[in-house]
Amino acid sequence: MMDYAALEARVRAAGIVPILAARSVDFVVSATEALVAGGATCIEVLFRSAAAQPALAEVRRRFPDLLVAAGTILEPEQYAAAVEAGADFCISPGFDPVIVDIANAGPIRIVPGVQTASEVIAAWRKGVTLQKFYPSEPAGGTAVLSDYANVFPTVSFMPSGKIDLANLAAYGRLRNIASVGGSWMYMDAGQPVSCEDMTARMTASLAAWAGVRG
Repeated sequence: MMDYAALEARVRAAGIVPILAARSVDFVVSATEALVAGGATCIEVLFRSAAAQPALAEVRRRFPDLLVAAGTILEPEQYAAAVEAGADFCISPGFDPVIVDIANAGPIRIVPGVQTASEVIAAWRKGVTLQKFYPSEPAGGTAVLSDYANVFPTVSFMPSGKIDLANLAAYGRLRNIASVGGSWMYMDAGQPVSCEDMTARMTASLAAWAGVRG
């Protein structure tokens, strides 16, 4: 079982987290294979469809060393399904103290979504030192997160929401950002790109990230 410090270390090492919509088990597995070929070491599978749990379980089986998150966890039943599928941790779009309490008592942690300072504090008081800033760009993005670095020095963030290669560097320059998530490395205009393009986009994104992280 990873605590938040250990989880943050692994997320920071990953840098960029592709967020995969579970269109089907085959899609998630093939996309994961292409993204791993491009250097991805962490992915998030969104629990928004019936394919999500079996897709995550198959990714876990085929890529045992990959850090795998279950995303959009809103209900206790989803948390239990993520645990059963073999997720390393969970992610929620918002801060729900009920789910946080369940995860704190359970086998894997949850990274809750926050926007406001009050939400950051509420999550921090429950021991959550790694939080999701969502939706990042509409909520102020790096302008807000740079201020949070001064106010909340013990909290790190995993922003997502309208982040892409064009604004990636701005996020990479902020040290309170552990990683960024998104779909730009596998989607274009609402449709998946080819597996070859996924690999190339992932490689380019990680290179851009490394270029500003030093």
